Amino acid sequence: MEKKRSFDSERLMQFVMDNKAAIILILFVIIVSFLTSDFFTSRNISNIFRQICASCVLSLGFTLVLASGAIDLSVGYMLGMIGVATAMMAVAGVPAPVVIVSAVVIGGFCGLANAFIAQTFELAPFIVTLAMGMVYQGINLLLCHSKSIGNLPAWYKYFGNGKIGPVPFPILLMLVMVAIMIVLVQKTRFGRYALACGGNRKAARVCGIPTTKIIYLVYMITGVCVGIAALLLTGRTASAQTAAGAGMELDCVASVVIGGTPMEGGKVNVFGTLIGCLLIQVISNSLNLLGVDSNWQKIAKGAVIIFAIILDRQGSRLLDRIRVKKVQTEG
Repeated sequence: MEKKRSFDSERLMQFVMDNKAAIILILFVIIVSFLTSDFFTSRNISNIFRQICASCVLSLGFTLVLASGAIDLSVGYMLGMIGVATAMMAVAGVPAPVVIVSAVVIGGFCGLANAFIAQTFELAPFIVTLAMGMVYQGINLLLCHSKSIGNLPAWYKYFGNGKIGPVPFPILLMLVMVAIMIVLVQKTRFGRYALACGGNRKAARVCGIPTTKIIYLVYMITGVCVGIAALLLTGRTASAQTAAGAGMELDCVASVVIGGTPMEGGKVNVFGTLIGCLLIQVISNSLNLLGVDSNWQKIAKGAVIIFAIILDRQGSRLLDRIRVKKVQTEG
């Protein structure tokens, strides 16, 4: 009977840890539904899903880099820089395919640069990407002379507001990106190697895994996700804003960690990242509907990030204690 209880406790705790974002989201939605009648309108729900597209695609790349045991705090400013660069190209009359490919290539190159500096000089990714974020922000402001860029062509706006039949294009693209990332991390050798790097990079290297090459690829894929997210965000706002992307890396941290991918790496939950992004956006949307001051919204977001990290760490420790107790009981 004791073994049965221990086994059930472990399964229950694991389920909660894997689905904590969905559980919190459901509870939050129930509470908000009692506070305002505007939340469940079709227009509001549509707006929520449209608004998470860019942040979700950005968070997908962040999920991969975090699962591999690294981190990239430059993604927000990188997004802003790519948005400005591609908007300038589009306004200048550069063909759409060239602009789209450029967004992906620039993102991949920036990710490669982040990995090169960190790997070559054996520096902490936290510091490197934080500094590179400042570099990307400076390039952004120099390119546009600290002014936003409007008058985007219709094809660019399509990224944020277009439709394929009844389905908004950005939502469709986001779901495709989620599916691709799930396959990449769960069904490919690269995905297994990336998780091995996150679990124990030294052990992975001893086992013959080319850890340096894997980390380069992880950062490049993250950059590609940033490039696509830049197209989605710039297309939705119909202009390239100088402050676009600023602070989005914090949303990524909250969404990814509360979605089930731990800070220390080695595990991944891609679908959880989608739910985490939805939770963060629902919180912002609900506070707007309730007329909460924007400054309080920032406090709320910061609190969510802290809560997500605490929940992740404490939940992992509790699960470890349950497993140890189970082993002792069976012994």
